[in-house]
Amino acid sequence: MIRLILSALFIFAGVNVIITALVGNYRFSYVLNRMQVGATADTMGAILVLIGLIIKIGINMISIKMIIMIIFFWVASPVCSHFLARTEAIANEDILDECEVVRHDNI
Repeated sequence: MIRLILSALFIFAGVNVIITALVGNYRFSYVLNRMQVGATADTMGAILVLIGLIIKIGINMISIKMIIMIIFFWVASPVCSHFLARTEAIANEDILDECEVVRHDNI
């Protein structure tokens, strides 16, 4: 019974993170802000759901595969997000105006 409650809490937390990120994607207007929210949902939400599923099914071959998926999400999501942000920074000529970056020339 404790495993069921603990797994339900992790799954609920993961789904909550994903739904919050979905709402955040519609609230932000700039692509880099949307990308940051989406990357957070990818990494944190999916990992919480997978941890909940691992707790529910116990330790077996499927849970080991889910642990490998968690490691993959943990490594791949930030790399993909960085690649997309770098591409936006290179392709967008007005990025300084849109990001409101303060430039300090004396540093």
